[in-house]
Amino acid sequence: MRKLTVLLLIAAMAMTGACATKSQETVATGAGVGAVIGGVLGYLVGGRTGAAIGAALGAGAGAAIGNEVDSEQKKYASQEQWLNSEIAQSHNLNQRALAHNQQMVKKLAEMRFQGKRLQAMARQNKLQASQLEQEKAKVTAELTETNALLAQVNKEIEKAQYILAKTKITSSGQKEQLVASLNNLQARKQELESQAQVLASLPVNTM
Repeated sequence: MRKLTVLLLIAAMAMTGACATKSQETVATGAGVGAVIGGVLGYLVGGRTGAAIGAALGAGAGAAIGNEVDSEQKKYASQEQWLNSEIAQSHNLNQRALAHNQQMVKKLAEMRFQGKRLQAMARQNKLQASQLEQEKAKVTAELTETNALLAQVNKEIEKAQYILAKTKITSSGQKEQLVASLNNLQARKQELESQAQVLASLPVNTM
């Protein structure tokens, strides 16, 4: 526990250390946040070694988020314009994910039906290898697309969480919109994760 405390103190120092520029401060803050989270999780999983690895990986991920946020903010003349762009981006991604999830409900039903049909054909020795490979390719393509969209949603969630935690937002309206976008994306994330699990467990994958 003492070693875990030391790790957290080091990570906290990374967050609060002196920075020459605002950009460096953003990256350092991100690294510190990532190090704390990564260190704790790593310690719980793998003790001292796990904590060290977790802190290193967490710091890298946090720094990457901080660096990206800083880079994007510089493209806009004001914080208001930047936040409006971020809100619009989150909204558009949420709509894409929502449409994908709605389409997948029907697709998954069709794939389950097709999987059972192919299993029945296999039991009767009527299933051709080309039919099975075609269905497997279809499932793989859907799983790849779902996971790719899930990765985008996860990244946008991390950005939104970082902005809400580390940016002083003066507009209550913008803050409320960011929070709403974050909540929507987290709901989409759960749906995508569920769909990915179903796709991976379809009967055709074990044939």
